[in-house]
Amino acid sequence: MQCLDVLDKILECKKLKQQKVWPIFYKVEPSDVRHQRGSFGEELAKHECKFKNNIHKVHRWRKALSEAANLSGWTFSDGDRHESQFIREIVDDVLEELSSHAYLDVATYPVGIESYVGEINKRLEVGEESVCMVGIWGTGGIGKTTIAKAVYNLIVHEFDGSCFLANVRENSMPHGGLVQLQETLLIDILKVKKLKVTNVDKGVAMIKKRLSNKKVLLILDDVNQLEQLHISSRV
Repeated sequence: MQCLDVLDKILECKKLKQQKVWPIFYKVEPSDVRHQRGSFGEELAKHECKFKNNIHKVHRWRKALSEAANLSGWTFSDGDRHESQFIREIVDDVLEELSSHAYLDVATYPVGIESYVGEINKRLEVGEESVCMVGIWGTGGIGKTTIAKAVYNLIVHEFDGSCFLANVRENSMPHGGLVQLQETLLIDILKVKKLKVTNVDKGVAMIKKRLSNKKVLLILDDVNQLEQLHISSRV
């Protein structure tokens, strides 16, 4: 019963915080979990009798099991491969996912930023198909970069590609600085080792062409000029 409550909470966090969940079906068929057949159905029927005065709890458990079974994950059955190989596949897949969305270092104890992060996440409407831009404004030293990093870490897994351009004001100052920022943007999102941009206008054209079909998260940190916002678009 406690495990079913935990599963229900995990799926709640997936919905509210856009967290990823990968189920592991160990010696059980996902369809049996989805439809509560066999031992799953028998045990839940017993729970319905036991919790007849709190039947909505069992209904939540049934819904959680069905939702979990519809998620993409891993299935292990006797005889298909050795357990050590199965575990290695899980580890490799998780490491690949984590490496494709590298997380940013945030202050060890970022006090008081949760409400700001939640508000920005709400305004971004990550699940929508439209393009959205949100700005964080304030005096120096109040934690704008920390909040931006926390937002990045929270939602980066929802995107096909991502880039956190730090210290934009400083890095755009030298001659060719905006071009270098465009190169960094493209390299980070496209996951290539090297890419050459000759000027800002060509950089904008490259970004539009190469990223037009991708869902991208781009954060520009410490912006103080309007032209710095135009490194990815002249609109």
